Amino acid sequence: MYLDPVCKSNLKEEQVKATYTYKGQTYQFCCEGCRDHFSNDPDKHIGRNWWQRFLYRLAESNAEEFEGKSPSCH
Repeated sequence: MYLDPVCKSNLKEEQVKATYTYKGQTYQFCCEGCRDHFSNDPDKHIGRNWWQRFLYRLAESNAEEFEGKSPSCH
């Protein structure tokens, strides 16, 4: 099983449609679109815990409300 770091889909080996190697680690993706999105800013998708990813997506979806700043839990 593989985890697409962009859409968080669980993938079986036969479902992997694209790969990308970053800092010596190969990542698997459900489609080329997810791979391309990842390759534009890999650090955005890795190294964050679930809360950081949630806050990032919240800020991204409410960019006008937060004026481009990430929200915080405080």
